[in-house]
Amino acid sequence: MNAGDILLLVDDAFYSETGKRLNDLQRAVIAGVLNHQKYADIAEELNGSEGHVKDVGYELLKLLSSAFEEPVTKANLKSVLERQKNLNFSFGSKVIQSHIISYSNIHFEPSSLDQSNVEKSQRQKTKIQKLRDRGFSDEEIAEILEIPLELLNTNT
Repeated sequence: MNAGDILLLVDDAFYSETGKRLNDLQRAVIAGVLNHQKYADIAEELNGSEGHVKDVGYELLKLLSSAFEEPVTKANLKSVLERQKNLNFSFGSKVIQSHIISYSNIHFEPSSLDQSNVEKSQRQKTKIQKLRDRGFSDEEIAEILEIPLELLNTNT
């Protein structure tokens, strides 16, 4: 599971519980916890207070416990996310695809391109736009979709 997969999984769980997306601090706390950092170290990296980072971490873990319907702690976050990934991604990245709305105002001539390639291209463009809407950088999107960064700009 790469960092992009983890953040998408947590972001989708967060969204399902709150109707909001993760902010930068919340994303940093998740990354820090998964890297076995103490809240004090995360706070230091972010030039913030340890108390605030602890509060954010506590709220995130509480929310993820509710979303995943099992207790989530700093100690078991990685294993819970691995289990959830296996449950939620087992049918073709369901977590990512469940929130992607198919749309495209670009039309291709079926005779000039194979229909399955057209559909694949449209799905890829939709994924890219959805990830951009969520605040992911082009580098993160390229990592999540496992495509070269140079191809990202040609798909939009």
